[in-house]
Order: sequence, then C-alpha cells, then structure tokens
Amino acid sequence: MKKSQRKRVICSLLPLIVLLVFIYGYPLFKVCTSAFMGFSGASAGQFVGFGNFSIIKDEIPKTVVTTLIWTFGSVIPAMILGLAVALICNRSFAGKKVVVAFNLLPYAIPLIIVASCWRFVYNSDFGIINVLLKNIGLIEEPISFLGLDLALTSVILARIWRAMPFAFMNYYSALTTIPAEQYEAACIDGAGPVQRFCYITMPNLKAITGSTLIVLTVWTFLVFDIIFGMTGGGPVNATKTISMHIYQEMFSMKNLGTASAWSLIAILVLVIITVFYWKLMEREDAA
Repeated sequence: MKKSQRKRVICSLLPLIVLLVFIYGYPLFKVCTSAFMGFSGASAGQFVGFGNFSIIKDEIPKTVVTTLIWTFGSVIPAMILGLAVALICNRSFAGKKVVVAFNLLPYAIPLIIVASCWRFVYNSDFGIINVLLKNIGLIEEPISFLGLDLALTSVILARIWRAMPFAFMNYYSALTTIPAEQYEAACIDGAGPVQRFCYITMPNLKAITGSTLIVLTVWTFLVFDIIFGMTGGGPVNATKTISMHIYQEMFSMKNLGTASAWSLIAILVLVIITVFYWKLMEREDAA
C-alpha cells in the first residue's frame, strides 16, 4: 500500500477509532481509577491504593468460584443441547419449521421476564414442578428449589433454557453450510453415524463452536437479570456472582470504589478465560 493510500485509510478510520476510544476506553479508564479511590468517609476523593480490594478480599474466593460454576454450568450444557437440537432439525421432517421457531422462542424473551417465569415455576406452594410431582405421588412435601441447597442449580437451569437457543441458532446455521457430498462420500466408504459426526460434522463446526463458546461465556459471566429476578443473590449469598456484587455495591451500598474493584476482578477473570480459550483453539488448529 502506498504512503498516500495508507494516510487516506488512517484518516477515514480515525473518527471510528476516536468513537471506540470514547465509548470503551474512557469507561474502562474510569473503572480502573475508581477502584483505587475512596468514595466514602474521610477517604472520599483520595487515593486509597488497594483499600477497596482489602474490603472485599474475604468474599473474592467464594464469589469467583460461584461465578465460574454459574458460567460453565450454564454454557457447556446449553451448547451441548443446542448442538443436539440443531442436529435433529438439520433433517427433513413434518413440522420442522415449527420446531425451529419453538426452540428460538426463549431467546426472544427479556431476561427479567425469564426470571419471573422460572421463579413461578419453582414456587414451593403453587409452582408447576411441585404441583406435578405432588399429583403423581413422587413427593409429599414441596421442594424448595430456590432454597440454600438448590438455588444455584435452579438459576443455572433457567440460564441454560435461555442460552440454548443462541447455540442452537449458530449450530443450525453452520450445519446447513456443510456440503452434502462429504456425507455421501463417507457413506460410500462405509462410515457410520458416529464416524460421520466425528470426522465430518465436528471439524466443520470447530470455528462456530469456538466463537459461540466465547460469546456465551462472556454473556453468562456478566448476566445479572436472571439471578436478580430469581434469588437476588441469596439465600446466604449462594447465588451471588460478581455481577450481583457490582450491582449491590454500586446501587445499594453507594460505593463506587468497591463496585469498581469488583469490576476489575471481573475483567481479569474474563481475560484469563478468553486467553485460555484462544490458546486451546490454536492448539486444536495446530493438531
């Protein structure tokens, strides 16, 4: 590229670069600076170093573990279910369009509505699950799905239901692009369904699997609505993820410093997860 052309390209991209720096760079800068500043009491407006992190240090290990369980416990099953449904819908059968539309329906529902619906489903007195189990005689006393023992599992199931359509949509679109000739040639060579899946389907889905995994992981890691609407982070912080801490510190405790500290922890964990994913995909590509 000639020097004049390079200058023209840079000039044309400059407004976009400035806009991106303003939209993403400035908020990130404010979070980073606020995490090391005091916003209450005698330290208001002063540099406090790692003081905000010292306040939350006892909660960090449990919260990070809860967030990781919430994230991977939701993403991996959602992707497996999405792939399974996509494989079924990739075949021709009566009512296929209805099945496809039905599987995309949860993705169109706002997260806070999803939380309200699942809270109703899990209700101990009149929830659908407890009523059904009682009527068929499997239980005598209602199950407390949002109690201490089952709360995290219950919100994870709700998130799987909401996230699965995204994985399904990506996999279904990718499956339609795989040439039928590859499957026909494999059948002629005597390859069975498992061999066709392992050596044709999955290699063709490698790219979409990687991108879907990263996007769903980031989205789920930062999801706030479902947990807020179903448990509010309880009971006894059993479902309190990093996002819940950020919300409560910012809007309940009115402490921008500790909220920013939690935000930096979230960024750090997400960067580590993303780098791990990229390294894993690079290793798979090199193999």
